[in-house]
Amino acid sequence: MDNSRFHCWPAHASPTVTETLAQHGSNCKGVHLDWITPPPRKGDFGCRFTQDVPFNVSYSIDLLPEFFDWAITKSPRPLYTLSNRTMNSSQSWYHWCHTHQPTFDLSDPKIESDVCLWHINVHACGISSTVPYCGPWIPPSGQIYHSTVMVGPAGRIYESTVIIPVFGVVEIIAHFKVGIANWIHIALVSMNVQVNRRAICGDDFCDVKYENCSNCPLDCGKCPLKPIQIGLISVGCAIVVFSFIGIGLYFKIKEQRLLWDPSWIIDVKEVQPTRSQQSISLTSINDCPKTNFSRQTSETNLSITTNLSHISCTQQIFCPVGYLRHTYVTIRKYKHKHFQLTRRVREQVRLVRTFNHNNVCKFMGASLFPNEVIIYMEYMPKGSLRDVLQNEKIPITWPFRFSFAMDILNGLSYIHSRHLIHGRLNSSNCVVDQRLTVKITDYGLDHLRQGTISVNSYVQSVEAYKRVYYAPELISINELKLTPPIDIYAFGVILNEIATRSEPFGDDDVESIMKVGYRPKIAQMTHDVNNEVEEDFCPLPSSYTRLIKQCIMENPFDRPTCKDIQKSLKKMCPLQMSPIDLMFKKMSLYQTSLEQAVQVRTFELEQEKQKSESLLYSMLPKSVAEQLRVGQHVTAEHYDTCTIYFSDIVGFTTIASQCKPIDVVEFLNRVYTTFDTIIDRYDVYKVETIGDAYMVVSGVPKKNGNEHAHQIATMALELIRQAMNCLVPYSNNEKLRIRVGLHSGPVCAGVVGSKMPRYCLFGDTVNTASRMESNSEANKIHITKDTKELLDKTGRFLMEKRGTIHIKGKGEMTTYWLLEELDTRNDYIEKNLLYVQSIRLPPIYKKDGSCQLHVPNSTSIFIPNRSPSPRKTTTFNLATFD
Repeated sequence: MDNSRFHCWPAHASPTVTETLAQHGSNCKGVHLDWITPPPRKGDFGCRFTQDVPFNVSYSIDLLPEFFDWAITKSPRPLYTLSNRTMNSSQSWYHWCHTHQPTFDLSDPKIESDVCLWHINVHACGISSTVPYCGPWIPPSGQIYHSTVMVGPAGRIYESTVIIPVFGVVEIIAHFKVGIANWIHIALVSMNVQVNRRAICGDDFCDVKYENCSNCPLDCGKCPLKPIQIGLISVGCAIVVFSFIGIGLYFKIKEQRLLWDPSWIIDVKEVQPTRSQQSISLTSINDCPKTNFSRQTSETNLSITTNLSHISCTQQIFCPVGYLRHTYVTIRKYKHKHFQLTRRVREQVRLVRTFNHNNVCKFMGASLFPNEVIIYMEYMPKGSLRDVLQNEKIPITWPFRFSFAMDILNGLSYIHSRHLIHGRLNSSNCVVDQRLTVKITDYGLDHLRQGTISVNSYVQSVEAYKRVYYAPELISINELKLTPPIDIYAFGVILNEIATRSEPFGDDDVESIMKVGYRPKIAQMTHDVNNEVEEDFCPLPSSYTRLIKQCIMENPFDRPTCKDIQKSLKKMCPLQMSPIDLMFKKMSLYQTSLEQAVQVRTFELEQEKQKSESLLYSMLPKSVAEQLRVGQHVTAEHYDTCTIYFSDIVGFTTIASQCKPIDVVEFLNRVYTTFDTIIDRYDVYKVETIGDAYMVVSGVPKKNGNEHAHQIATMALELIRQAMNCLVPYSNNEKLRIRVGLHSGPVCAGVVGSKMPRYCLFGDTVNTASRMESNSEANKIHITKDTKELLDKTGRFLMEKRGTIHIKGKGEMTTYWLLEELDTRNDYIEKNLLYVQSIRLPPIYKKDGSCQLHVPNSTSIFIPNRSPSPRKTTTFNLATFD
């Protein structure tokens, strides 16, 4: 390839300064450039470059010695200098440029002085009217591609990877920078290259080379359907169309079969009457006057001036009940002059036979006669809503009332949705089933019920009390077509009846009801301050009253629809629940309250049980009381050892003579109540209190080894200290004094009596303890030798020998005084030495072997201070020796 397609530019070349060195008259010479792997030219066979798709090019550059002669001497600005000793000719620079390898990093600013070609890369830029060719600068559009910059010596082949970001005609150049003192651009230019646009699905451009309707329908549109696809779609559409037609024909044939189906015509012989030919409503249970109010209307009945409030107490003739095909049905008979089974009758029957709703009674069939038609409807055992509301024995809270209203409204909405108007709605044909769900009956079948009688004539012929439910337009306008507002008016009257739980006409008489424009009185719901049950009151009475007024508006167009009423009722009672759910909720609340009451009663019973047990245990030992409670016989038991305490009040006879009996009782109660509180802290059992005598035992009935003496002794000391804090009544601040006697020994214990059983102790030990108390002194504890020996084993009590005294029934006995309880054994040793009457000292032996008794005048015995005793040193004068 010749070098006619390269140019040299000065260092300051730019989009505005595009003249080459040749245009300045100083073209560079000795430069040899060549494409080794050139970019494909526009129009080459098989040439196809795509935008943003990389491809490789290779090229070579060689700088001849002629270039260095030109660069040093003939260049407008010398590129190299000859000042260096080693680089003093063009040949030396030629050799350096072809052999020297760079030692600096590519990003180092001194890279141009370290390598011959210090900038090697490839430029690619789009050619347009504003960019006629590509040069070593950035075009004004800014769209140019630079490959990775390389450095190296001359006379080598370099390779670069090119990614062209634009499409269309693109020019590619191999760009070099040469020179040290000054430098120039050298560019190897290629022919224009055609770059195809990269296909991007969704850019609203369909590239026919790469995009089509199958891989990019967003840009190229959807593909036309194939014949087989068109055929399949046609078949599918035909199947769908024929399916709809078939379904329509099926239902049409089903309707026709239902229309002409005679299964609803019941033979009267199939209906088995129940016990009686008539069943009474719930209100007949009340004890009311037996005043008959016939259902058959006449002019004489309408002219009765009796107060209609008595109707709620009269015995109503509810529909007769029969048994048809395993189901209880109500039997309603309608008279006809000449009944004919026309197509219109069949259409009405077909319509009601399709009704299936939880709040609508099912039509079971009819028996047809020339002069009579008998209609059988589903039987509801709880009677009508009118009966339930007027039965005061049935408590109905407002959640139940809202449930009744919603049931009626749901049934009415369903009837209206089937393009049927009830026209005879009242509280008597709203019946209640066993689940307390209200269902609407007596709907539709106008030709079966009325025959050819007009609606207006039928309204004029009904009972007076039922006319309250009929809208004004139904009474005043002849041949009026039934519309939904007529049923809304009747529903408003039922709402009023639900609120009052009485007849809708109240105390009004027949004449008032028969007047045109009559309106029932709106319920006045007041709050009973004596009733605290929240559910007994309407949550929003003003809204409920407003809803009734809206339903019984004179203008039918002003009355709300079923949906509007449903929204209003839900606002008044958001938590709508079925009667069964309400009953379960009531039962759950009752169960919770019952459980709480049981817990309270159980707690009270436990408290009473504890009181009774405490009283019983205060009279008898716990073990003995448990045996008596389970019915066991308590046998007497022998105890080998125990300690008995006896005490009485000193001078009690004098105290009793100076006080009133009531004061004596109060005094003794106060003293012994205090004693009872104290003995509870010890392992003792109080046997009895007789007068001023107080008897306590330890070791009976609960055995405690030899601990009984210690328990009784400690208790006796505390009782004396406590007695000294009591004052004798009617005295000059005289303190109470008691005598105490203790004795330890065997006893026999058992329960005596059955009416007032007492736990008693028997044996010589009891008598001896009593004698110890009677021979004791005020505020002193008199004990026997047996008790002293048990206390000596503990080493915790200070005792003093009283001596030998005569005890009645026992003779001469050596007894002791119990003085106090010590904290440690050292106190016991120290204090008991104070009461030793004679001390025998050992003989003193001399060194000569003779034995003589040395008697000092006095001997000092030091006792360590290891106890709270105030004495540290005690001196004994030894006067006599045995």
